[in-house]
Amino acid sequence: MNNPLVSVLIPLYNHENFVEFAIESVMNQTYKNIELIVINDGSTDSSDVKIQDLLKKYNFEYHQQENKGLIFTIEKLRNLAKGKYISLLASDDAFADNKIEILVNYLESNPQYTMVYSNMYFMNVENQIVSKVKDGGEKGNIFDSLLCGNFFINSLTTLINRDIFMKYNYDKGYIEDFQMWLKIAKDNQIGYVDEYLALYRIGNTLSLSSNISKMQKAEKEIIFKYKDEAIFDEALRKWNIRWFGSFAKCNKIYALSHFFVKNLKIKNFLDIKFYKALIKFFIPCFIYKRFKWENLFILF
Repeated sequence: MNNPLVSVLIPLYNHENFVEFAIESVMNQTYKNIELIVINDGSTDSSDVKIQDLLKKYNFEYHQQENKGLIFTIEKLRNLAKGKYISLLASDDAFADNKIEILVNYLESNPQYTMVYSNMYFMNVENQIVSKVKDGGEKGNIFDSLLCGNFFINSLTTLINRDIFMKYNYDKGYIEDFQMWLKIAKDNQIGYVDEYLALYRIGNTLSLSSNISKMQKAEKEIIFKYKDEAIFDEALRKWNIRWFGSFAKCNKIYALSHFFVKNLKIKNFLDIKFYKALIKFFIPCFIYKRFKWENLFILF
């Protein structure tokens, strides 16, 4: 296969305990034609000290800035990238050592796809794999499925043609990846590799009820940009079920007052996800709060 340059982009913010693991997962890739670019987005911990030590061992590009936020930082990173392909990596996550090689070979062999994604592992704060996530599995014209929330693509698992990636701008908002994948999928085919090629960290700063309201508001703003699509009514029905289930865990009054009536549709009574959301409503909140993060996926 050809060995085109791949730009791996890391927006770094307050991950002094994890950034070394993230960077070494890039440096240890079986694929070697990689440029790594890291931007420290105004970290207030010792992340810069960690990076300075790593710069003595490895050759990569490093920039510092005042805190500008994630979307600003990603925009700056991708404008610095020179590779044919771009891969995004959060500073507390990691790649499997063959991720780039497998995904480059896939895109080089399947030029009809402008982007590809894979499965991922969950890992804990000790870098131990605790579970697997196989979300999606669809390829080709997947816009309708993404808009309906049938599955999600984590940017950690992706490899994107830079020229296509640069065609679309990020909108200001709380969610950066969902909005971008919808824009790309609207006009392009997306590939999929059924392998576990990335490691997503859980348990470091997560909170069960953390920012659920912000997330729901951002998701609503994003999907309503596509209200003229033929699939929109079906997408909104599915999202109302998802939102009801999200709030039902630990904000039951809000779930009942804002989403229960919206979900009283005949079609929902034939949808197993509606019944799963109802079950969440009847599970006491303290059970979710007491459950260990590495096992919490069972309750979702």
